[in-house]
Amino acid sequence: MPDLDEQLVELLQLDGRASYSELAERTGVSRAVVAGRLSTLIRTGAVRVVAAVHPEFLGLQAYAHVSIHTAGAAADTIPALVDLPAAVFVSAVSGEHDLVVELRLPNQRELYATVAVIRGLPGVVSVNTLLYVDVVTGVFMPGKPLPEGLRVDGVDLELMTALQRDGRLSYRELADRVGLSASSVRSRVTSLVEYQVVRIGPVLNRRLRSAKAAAGVGINVDGDGIRAIAALRELRGVEFIARTIGRFDLVATISADSALGLHQVIDSLKSLEDVVRLDSWIHLEVVKERYEWPLPTAGR
Repeated sequence: MPDLDEQLVELLQLDGRASYSELAERTGVSRAVVAGRLSTLIRTGAVRVVAAVHPEFLGLQAYAHVSIHTAGAAADTIPALVDLPAAVFVSAVSGEHDLVVELRLPNQRELYATVAVIRGLPGVVSVNTLLYVDVVTGVFMPGKPLPEGLRVDGVDLELMTALQRDGRLSYRELADRVGLSASSVRSRVTSLVEYQVVRIGPVLNRRLRSAKAAAGVGINVDGDGIRAIAALRELRGVEFIARTIGRFDLVATISADSALGLHQVIDSLKSLEDVVRLDSWIHLEVVKERYEWPLPTAGR
């Protein structure tokens, strides 16, 4: 049975603003215990709960997974990758490549230009790029497009900016920032979440010793991969799934308590009926994972 920390993270992945009472009811422990434990996770930096804004709202339409092979120490290349505004995720990995980066950009032309910048960084020998067709599972990726005619005002943008820093700010705290009543703020935040203008969830600090082991997997499938995707979504520990164009048809991120646990999940994936090939890499050190983004002006 998963421990309390794991249960809390899984519940926050479903609803990052779930109340202590709701979390207590779902975990079967007291509200005081839930509040204390979650406060400790956040205070120690083990977990951040933040809002990610819908990519369409931000004008981001091109996503890619870039694997990088370096000459010499990969650490020498990491600072330049971390400094790239388009890089939302940077990790040192085991396997064929030394580093992986996830990029988000407005269009494929800018994506190509950013990959060209990466190719030119000192120490970079080669890169291999996978284009995301869509994201099937991801805490911070929307499940639907923005509704037609959606508009936000300056107050909404202030709320979104605050939630990008701390997704669990109370309605009273948010109200004090924007000069409205807590009930008005609750209504606005509820609408932003309902229409998926923002998605609020936990970001794990994978640099802590207590953090779970994490791995990436690249999968080639037979046919459309529908059965493989369905099976992936049912497996415990699968955090992210994307359909891609490139050397893999699917890319996923999995986590487990140990290397043995990762091995068991990977073996389960290999046994899926329409999986014809699978490569994996261990995330040795996640050095950047951010979802804050400068917001456009009011009036969208």
